[in-house]
Amino acid sequence: MDGHSSSGPVTVLLLAALTSSALGQSQSYFSVGDSLVLTPPKHGTTITSVLWTHNSNLVVEWVNKDLEFFGSFEGRGSLNERTAQLTVSAAKQSDGGEYRVEINNQLQSQVYTVIVIKKVPKPSVEVRTLTCSPKSSNCTLTCQGDPTGTEPVTYSWRKDSGGWGPEQQSMDLIIINDEKTRGVKQFSCRMKNPVSEEESDPLKNPMYQEDPLSAGGLAAIICFLIVAVVLAGLCVWKREAIKKKFCAGSETVSSEVVRSSDLAERDGSPSVNRPLNQKPN
Repeated sequence: MDGHSSSGPVTVLLLAALTSSALGQSQSYFSVGDSLVLTPPKHGTTITSVLWTHNSNLVVEWVNKDLEFFGSFEGRGSLNERTAQLTVSAAKQSDGGEYRVEINNQLQSQVYTVIVIKKVPKPSVEVRTLTCSPKSSNCTLTCQGDPTGTEPVTYSWRKDSGGWGPEQQSMDLIIINDEKTRGVKQFSCRMKNPVSEEESDPLKNPMYQEDPLSAGGLAAIICFLIVAVVLAGLCVWKREAIKKKFCAGSETVSSEVVRSSDLAERDGSPSVNRPLNQKPN
């Protein structure tokens, strides 16, 4: 029972793929504003007439060398008479649908399913959580970009300058406050659909904490030590300069005192160093 139920969905998908292939169905995406090009398989004989339909409505008819486009395809369509290739310029979303072709009055088995979508916009990374900081246990980041008309869209995330993570349907990314997350400096996101892709500018990780032993941290510590050593050297140099200045002044004063005393003894006047009540001999 379990083995039968587990293989059921796979069998259904395989049968669907085989049925689609047998019916000659193909699905193609085109971007709004670009050219829509449909090319039938190579025909074995010379092509003398071509008729294309879109959702059972006439697109173009070429017979007896007369070429005519219909409806909204007038002025936008071109046909290669040798290969029956159809080109529609400035594709619109309304151009999507099923296209079929008759060549030499024979309806071809190929069915062309066309989907016209817009290119994805340039997204931006935003923080959905009301508060997100290094103290938060977790935060939710979102890849913000209007997906209207661009579906199907997938989202992927990148940490710093690393590779892109797996594509996902959700535009959100939940980050957990752990050592690994705290080491990430910035996050970027990418929007992608079958016709385009765009990536955001990086957002600084609100949980990032620089490792003090990292290259930047070591550089800061070294700079701090260099500044401290220079300041200490300046302080020592200043102290020695001040000490020499005051010591030199003291020696000068002592010399002047001795000199004055000698002069006084020669002149018979009291020495500045002799007590006042002592009389000279």
